[in-house]
Amino acid sequence: MSGRIDRFKKRKELIKKNQSLPFVRGVTDQELVDKLLRQGINSDRVTSLGYSTDLNVSVEVNAEEVETLLSELRASFHKDRLEQLIDETKRGVISSIAGPFGLGKIISAYDKTGGNVDTVHNARAGVYATQEEKQRYDDRGEYNSSNYHGHKDYKARNEADSNLQDEGKLVDSYTGNVMGVNENRHLDHQIPASEVHNDPGRILAEIDGPGAANADSNLNSTSEHINNKSGKGKLTTEEFLAKLERTAPERKARIDELSNKQDLTGQEKRELERLKRHDDVDPKLMREKEKEAREEYDDTINKEYYTSKKFIKNTVSTGAVEGAKMGVQQAFGYLLVEFFSSAIVEIKDAYNNGFEGESLYKDIKVRLIRIGRNIAGKWKGVVKGFSAGFISGFISNLITTLVNMFVTTAKRFVRMIREGVFSLLKALKLILFPPADMSFAETMHEAMKLIAAGGVVIAGVALEEVIDKLILGVPFLVPFAPIVTAVIVGSLTAIAMSLVAYLIDKMDILGVIKAQETKFILENLDKDIDEKLKKCDRISEEIDEFLGESSFLLPQSS
Repeated sequence: MSGRIDRFKKRKELIKKNQSLPFVRGVTDQELVDKLLRQGINSDRVTSLGYSTDLNVSVEVNAEEVETLLSELRASFHKDRLEQLIDETKRGVISSIAGPFGLGKIISAYDKTGGNVDTVHNARAGVYATQEEKQRYDDRGEYNSSNYHGHKDYKARNEADSNLQDEGKLVDSYTGNVMGVNENRHLDHQIPASEVHNDPGRILAEIDGPGAANADSNLNSTSEHINNKSGKGKLTTEEFLAKLERTAPERKARIDELSNKQDLTGQEKRELERLKRHDDVDPKLMREKEKEAREEYDDTINKEYYTSKKFIKNTVSTGAVEGAKMGVQQAFGYLLVEFFSSAIVEIKDAYNNGFEGESLYKDIKVRLIRIGRNIAGKWKGVVKGFSAGFISGFISNLITTLVNMFVTTAKRFVRMIREGVFSLLKALKLILFPPADMSFAETMHEAMKLIAAGGVVIAGVALEEVIDKLILGVPFLVPFAPIVTAVIVGSLTAIAMSLVAYLIDKMDILGVIKAQETKFILENLDKDIDEKLKKCDRISEEIDEFLGESSFLLPQSS
C-alpha cells in the first residue's frame, strides 16, 4: 500500500513540474504548435522506447475474460498445493520409515504387556511389570483359617451379633428374616477369607489379609445351614446363588415330600430345615451385601496402593525412562530424515550436474561434508524433537498406567498409545501456541490434520503385525523381515496420511482453503497491478523525457 502512495506522490510532482511548461501556463505560439503537429509521430523513436503506436486497443473487459483469469489463478493455486503435498509425502515416507516403524519398532521391543507399572487389575490377571512384585506374591504363604477367624475384629463382631440374637433382634443377612434365639448361627466372610488371602491385589498393596477380610462390611451373620459346606461354605456369592438356582426344582420337590410326611427322623428334620433355609435366601439381598463388601474392599486396596510412595515412584521413574526413549526416537529420527533428504538432493545434483571433485572419492567427500554441515545446522530441531518426544513419552506412560488400572494392554497397544499421544500433543501445542500469522480457523484445520495423522499411525501399527506375518511366510524374506516391514508399512502410512490431509483440505469444513485461495488470487492480482503501475510510471517518465527533448520548439513565458 505504501508503494502505491509513493507512486501517487511521484506522479503529482511530475504533473506539478509539467505545469511549468509553456503550453500549459504560458501563451503558445500557434505557428510553432502547427509546425510541431505537422512533424507527425516519430515511429522509430516510440518503438525504441518499447511501446506500440497502435492506439486501437479495447479497454473493455467482459465476464468471460475475468472468469478465465480467475480460473487460471485457481489452477495455479491448486497446482502449488499439489506439489507441496507430493513433497510432504516424500518426506513423510522417510519420516515414517525412520520414526514410528523404524526406531519406534526397535524401542517397542522393550515394551511390556500391561505397561511398565504394576496395577491391581494386572496383578489379579497374573500380569506383572516387575519381577519383584511377582516374587512377593509367590512368597505369600499358605492360607491359615485360624489367622482369619481368630482375628480381634472377627471376635468382636461375633460377640456383638450374639447379643443381638439373644435379644431377638438379629436379622439373617441373606434371607432378611429375624433369626431365632436358639438358631445355630455362622458369621460368614462375604468375600471368602481364602480369596482375600490369595488376592494378588491385596498383596501388591501390602495390606494385612486378616484385617482386610474382617472389615465390618465383609462380615454377615446367617444360618449355619446357609453357610456350611453343603451351602455357601467357601463359594463366592455368585457361585452359591448359581448352585441354588440349579438345584431349585429338586429342592422344592424334596421340601414338599418331607413336609407331607407324618413322621420325620432327626436327620430328615435337619434336612428339611436346611432346604427351607436355602429356599429362603434372597438373591437380591445377598448380591447387595456382596456389592457393598467388594466395593469397600476394592476401594481400600486401590486407595492404599495408588497413593503409596511405591506406586508414585515407579510411575515417575518409568515415565522418565519412556520419555527418554521417545525423545531419542524423535531426535534421532529427525536426524535420519534430514540425512536422507539431504542425500537425495545431493544424488539428484550429481546426476544432473556431474561430479564436483576430480574423482568419485573427492565428490563423495565434498557432498558428505555438505550433508554433515546441513545436519549440524539443524541442532535446534534435534533439541525440539527430543523435548517433544520426552513429554509425550512421559504422558503416554502415565496414560498406559491409567488404562491398565481397568484393562490389561497388549505390547502393541502400548506403542499405539505412545504414537497417538505424540500426535495429540502436537495438535494441542498448535492450538495453545499457534504461529502469530495463523488464524484460529487455520489453527484448528491444521490440528485436525495432526490428529488424523495420529490415527493413521495407530492404524499403521496395527497393520504392521499383519504385514509382518505375511512377510515371515515368504522364506527368502525372513532375514530381512524387519526392514521390509518398516519400508512397506512406513510408506503406506505416509501415503495414507497425505491422502487424509488431502481429504480434510477438500472437505474444508472451516473454509480455510477457500480463504487461502482467495488470498492467493488477490495477492497475484495486486502483484499484477503493481507491475502494470510501475510500467505506467516508466512510460510517464519516458514521455516526460520525450517532451523535454521537444520543449525547444515552444516559446519561453515572459
